[in-house]
Amino acid sequence: MLDIIRTTTKETLFYKLPTLAADLCIQVCTLQWLMYHSGMVRPENLVIYERGGTLFLLTVSCFIAAWLSGIPINERNRPAVSICSNAILSAVTTWALFNGLMALLYELTLQGRLLTVQLAVTALLTLAAHLCARSAISRIRSRGTNNYTVLMVGTDSNMEAIYRYLTHSFNEKGYNILGFFTDTPQRVPEGASSLGGIQDVDAYIQENHAVIKEIMCALDPAVETDRVNALVQLCDSYMIRFKYVPTFTGYPRRTLHISQMGSTNVIMLHDEPLNTPLAKIIKRSADIVISLLFLCTFFPLVWLFCAVGIKLSSPGPILFRQRRTGYEGKEFWCLKFRSMHRSIDADTRQAVLGDARVFPFGAFLRRTSLDELAQFINVLRGDMSIIGPRPHMLHHTDLYSDLISSYMIRHLAKPGITGWAQVNGCRGETKDLSEMKERVEKDIWYIEHWSVELDVSIFFITLWQLIRHNDRKAY
Repeated sequence: MLDIIRTTTKETLFYKLPTLAADLCIQVCTLQWLMYHSGMVRPENLVIYERGGTLFLLTVSCFIAAWLSGIPINERNRPAVSICSNAILSAVTTWALFNGLMALLYELTLQGRLLTVQLAVTALLTLAAHLCARSAISRIRSRGTNNYTVLMVGTDSNMEAIYRYLTHSFNEKGYNILGFFTDTPQRVPEGASSLGGIQDVDAYIQENHAVIKEIMCALDPAVETDRVNALVQLCDSYMIRFKYVPTFTGYPRRTLHISQMGSTNVIMLHDEPLNTPLAKIIKRSADIVISLLFLCTFFPLVWLFCAVGIKLSSPGPILFRQRRTGYEGKEFWCLKFRSMHRSIDADTRQAVLGDARVFPFGAFLRRTSLDELAQFINVLRGDMSIIGPRPHMLHHTDLYSDLISSYMIRHLAKPGITGWAQVNGCRGETKDLSEMKERVEKDIWYIEHWSVELDVSIFFITLWQLIRHNDRKAY
């Protein structure tokens, strides 16, 4: 949202501002429909809604929501699921701010059914509007408009990988690779243009600087210092973005974070966006609010249903308690609705397909993931988060920490009821080491790329997968 205020680019004028206007229109029209056509607004509340300040509060709430969540519909590397979660997050934020302000300033008596309908309608319409805007942008880019022109200097495996990435799904990203300047033209990827040697790049930039938005350079600054410095100065003079593509031979391929100690650049192998005070406050606040809402509303019914089914199926307690590895390697008691007969190997042996320890009602609990809902108690206590890497048995922590060098990194975030690995199919039994490695890689990716938007995406993907009910590993 800040870029909407500070800059007046074509993408802001033609994409972001119309989308923001559409979001506001959806909010206003939904409120008008609820007030005059739904029959759900009480007469005493209708008088309050009709006050002159109501539309002002709704507009302010919509703008604040856009400022907090942004409008990333035109961002070239955003996947569709990210656009969806951002739209829903914006609608939820507007809804919460508006109704909170109305209750605080005008002493409006909130109506549960009305609030639910308002949230559902605005979220669905906002989601549809953002997806339509994204589709329109993709069509525009597919026709050669709104392209981002990039010039490549140097060739190596990294540059080849970047070329393939930028040219894949061209309609959505809208990148236009002008070509490569390199002294090894045989390494230019198939389909790309070889524009000349390294010595020819300066003249090309001077002649075509009006269309070049960005230069990616793979030249080694330690070997070709003068050439790289001259190229940087030329880019600065023509306001062309310069990006250096380094070769970290031997280092793990993961997101790197560059910081400074004095005037020296230091590269960290793990970026931890969750490790900031603000991120911790946001995530913990969301965990408390959502877990409290669930525990005070649906959980008693879930408890009753599970308790009756478990007691009729197998003697023993309703809840299963197991020591598991949590945040920063600390142990905690993880809770689940019991789905197995009691056994001596419960703390060392995973459930497998056709496991004799699982009783029939327990199989239903595991298949529908109802057994995991007891972990909202862990979330409220602070042992877990709603979204995060799944907590593993202590036995597995001891086993895989010796077999997988990066295994313990997954404990840099609180364990979750669901997570990025789970929505990508990495759940249940790990029959061989490669399956656990894949799960760990996705857990680390989540830790290094955390955002509120990503958590919202995972939450809704989890709900969708539960509705579809097609997870073959849910046993």
